[in-house]
Amino acid sequence: METAQGEGALIVLEDLTGIRARTNGQRRKKMERRRSNSWAFYQLREFIGYKANLASVPVVLHDPRYTSQMCASCLHIGHRSGKRFVCRNPRCGWKGDSDWNAAMNLETLGLNLGQPRGPWIHCTLSGQPAGLLKPPGFSHGDA
Repeated sequence: METAQGEGALIVLEDLTGIRARTNGQRRKKMERRRSNSWAFYQLREFIGYKANLASVPVVLHDPRYTSQMCASCLHIGHRSGKRFVCRNPRCGWKGDSDWNAAMNLETLGLNLGQPRGPWIHCTLSGQPAGLLKPPGFSHGDA
């Protein structure tokens, strides 16, 4: 927390409220259900929030949709299968761990939230707005 406080950083977490209701409706093996139901997301979020509050470090909760499906390299939607991610953008084609990919997307989001130009994230390969923070109703002519 001292590092985050000294650098004026913030913490970005996925808002996993209701994850058990969403995942328990899927057909899974008993061990997989037991493992997912033992996760203490809320408790972890409370611990992080408590420590962050003591250090005056803001905590931002982000909608988890597409976080692990968007390529951290080019910000296009790719394909996630279990722990593997493959970017569908032919100019990128990045492949790797889907959790690492999601973590890098959250980092990018956090780094862009405090920018004076606004939190616009776009694909560096095409120059077209894409990804997590494309505002509703945004058209390419607005850029």
